[in-house]
Amino acid sequence: MIKYRLTHRISRLICYTFYGRTKECCTVCARRFRAQPLLAVSFVVGALLFGGLTMPSNGKPAVQWLAEGYFPIGALPSFVTTDRLADGSYRYIVNGKPQLFVGMGYNPIYRYLSDEERAARYDYDFQLLSEAGINHIIGWDADKGYDQDKWDELTLDYAHKYGLGAIMPFYLPPLGDYRDEAFIEGLMEEAAAKIERFKNHPALRIWGVGNEVLTDMPPGNRMKPAFARFYLRLVDMFRSLDPNHPVIFREAEDTFVPAINNVLGRSGDERPWLLYGMNIYTMALERILEEWPYEGNGRPLIVTEFGAEPDTPGGRAEGYLLMWQMIRAHPEYTLGGAPYAWTIDGPEPTDLKWGLTDSGSVPVDDTFERLAAEWRREKAERGN
Repeated sequence: MIKYRLTHRISRLICYTFYGRTKECCTVCARRFRAQPLLAVSFVVGALLFGGLTMPSNGKPAVQWLAEGYFPIGALPSFVTTDRLADGSYRYIVNGKPQLFVGMGYNPIYRYLSDEERAARYDYDFQLLSEAGINHIIGWDADKGYDQDKWDELTLDYAHKYGLGAIMPFYLPPLGDYRDEAFIEGLMEEAAAKIERFKNHPALRIWGVGNEVLTDMPPGNRMKPAFARFYLRLVDMFRSLDPNHPVIFREAEDTFVPAINNVLGRSGDERPWLLYGMNIYTMALERILEEWPYEGNGRPLIVTEFGAEPDTPGGRAEGYLLMWQMIRAHPEYTLGGAPYAWTIDGPEPTDLKWGLTDSGSVPVDDTFERLAAEWRREKAERGN
């Protein structure tokens, strides 16, 4: 195993040095290097000299990439599932171990920075998130008409370094014509390329396919039935190309849950790997969670966005903390949650209202620290 990891790491080192990314042939090269150790040595020397001892994707010394285990060179893909126990409760399982989903809506815009600057910001942000007890970040390709940040290998590399998994986004436009086969095929091809690119990254946890698409469709829009048919076709492709990671459908509160259950029921396949992600910003959260065993049709739930109004009794921090406690009051079917959002310096105007930190990742009030204290306490109690 050690020999395999070392040769595979060498292969990825060379690809990063010459191409700035990992190529699909790394496994083939690794086999050659195991059979011909001198060939591996000569390639490493050439890569180090050619690359100036620096990896172009993040500025790390190449020899450090070989020595350190936290970057994904040689790391195995993650395997994520939800298990239903005999008593009907669910567990979220990452690489064979149960895990509480503690997330963060990660919305900063770093795409205009150099890779070196982005790496430094990720290093800072992800260390803060990890130390707070967070183990997942949630992203968006685009949302509400705004371009979000780019999530690429560099983002995932640094997430993996700090033990953070990612809900990897795939954008579905609310104004798209889901009756147009050419439009559909374009989305399918784009999705297939993204799956192949990221499915083996060890930081990947869940595919976030669409976000509030039905909510953002214009009133009276007759596209929803066509979208539902397309969505099942799309997520089935995700599952076929990547059976190691579930898919999550994210929508506002529980508005469309009955319709979704109906579509899944008519299809004849409940798709237990298709999770429901709820975005909610009111104290209706408590009611919805109480009713979820009946409304959710036996499907586990992740609260993928939550936020409390500034005028919540006791203040914003008290509101966020209360919503987290609501989530934790139903561990048998609520796998966890993620506050929205990391920074006020995100792409959407409402980020000024919901952001927990400023442009320098400094908390704007006591909300983040109050949540972090709760997450750290729970983590200590779990011993995980």
